[in-house]
Amino acid sequence: MDDSRKRELFGPLGDVDPLPPSLLAKTPSHEHVKTLALLQDISRDFSPLTSLDDLLRAIAERIKRAVNYDVFSVMLWSEERQLLQTIFAMRYEESIPARLSLGLHEGLTGSAAALRTPLRVNDVLSDSRYIRSAAGVEVRSELVVPLLRQDRLIGVLDFESAATHAFSAEHERMLATLAPFLAVALENTRLYEEARTSQLRLQNDLDTAREIQLQLLPTGAREIPGLDLAAAYLPARDLGGDFYDFLPYGEGKLAVGLGDVSGKGTAAALYGSLAIGMLREHVVTHLCPPAEMLATLNDRLQGGRLEARFIAMLFAVYDAPTRKLTMANAGCPYPLVLRGGEVRELHLEGIPLGLFAGTEYDQETYELQQGDVVVFASDGILESDNARGEEFGAERLAEVLAAARAEETAREITARIIAATDAHSGPGWAPHDDRTLVVLRVNDEPAADYTRLPIIY
Repeated sequence: MDDSRKRELFGPLGDVDPLPPSLLAKTPSHEHVKTLALLQDISRDFSPLTSLDDLLRAIAERIKRAVNYDVFSVMLWSEERQLLQTIFAMRYEESIPARLSLGLHEGLTGSAAALRTPLRVNDVLSDSRYIRSAAGVEVRSELVVPLLRQDRLIGVLDFESAATHAFSAEHERMLATLAPFLAVALENTRLYEEARTSQLRLQNDLDTAREIQLQLLPTGAREIPGLDLAAAYLPARDLGGDFYDFLPYGEGKLAVGLGDVSGKGTAAALYGSLAIGMLREHVVTHLCPPAEMLATLNDRLQGGRLEARFIAMLFAVYDAPTRKLTMANAGCPYPLVLRGGEVRELHLEGIPLGLFAGTEYDQETYELQQGDVVVFASDGILESDNARGEEFGAERLAEVLAAARAEETAREITARIIAATDAHSGPGWAPHDDRTLVVLRVNDEPAADYTRLPIIY
């Protein structure tokens, strides 16, 4: 949504107090004409403004045409601090620092705000409530007009002049009539700026969190004899709930994990990061079989008692000397294996992590051959849909994988699958779930040195 559309949500002349009957007279006076002209300027020109300072300067310039003041200031009421705080001040036609804060009943401005009625003083030196300002002008007369929105104090407009009797009853009536409209314009502009600031801060936080999340995920691994490895991760939102990891698992061995947290967004991303941390912590002290790893993670996540959160996860260990892949599954889609142009599913099931304490998992060991390609995919790949509601599905994924050429690398196969899901969804159709892939391709390395540990990067 662009700024102009967002600004419309804060309509400049929303719920204002009704116009005085005198302004609706059949034969308007000169005073009425000036007031209505100013009101027309406000309703026409203030709505596109997005800067509070620009709005206040525009108010000052327009009122100056009808009221000859020397100093103009605007104070807004802070419910939290119970103070009127100057947010804008102008001396003659130049902005000056705004530093003054007053409580209710303090000075002429505080008194007008407390009474919720305009206060016009022809000679401030004769009024004990007057507090000398630091505006650099020897003030002699003052007009204070409260800004109210349905009897709720928004702030005050304060006009000061170096001459006595500078402000007339006509000025007072005109500004009192304009005040509700100015109050709405001021409050809506302030609310818009606060909303925009909050949105920018949130977006900055999300961008930082996304960068941190991406830093947690490895981009690849090398020094794995006979194995070509690649991964892809495309969150549906700024932050995603999918994750994957590669872990050295002993001499000539590599562990591969792929997880999919229930839900999306920030909470899912944090839960996924928690799972990665637990996985890496456990690997440091115990290189256990995949089924035991999933059972351990399940109990630890269950102990956290995070309601309505669970993780579907695949965990596998590849043994390079024997080309064996040992795997356990906790609710992820079945992995696919491409061999000799044929694709088959590795049927292995299990309950997602974090649902039931004490869950045990099955594991299977598969003997791979040179040229085999193994694909782990989150359900966001299979469930990628289009405008007609048609999902990409396991059958299309198998067709794309079967079309892979013998010379294609794991990275190229990964790119081929992602491109196929994009083409299936079509332009302009945003994915509704995170898409994550891990692709392993077995190569021939007869002179491999299995004593080297994998290097994760």
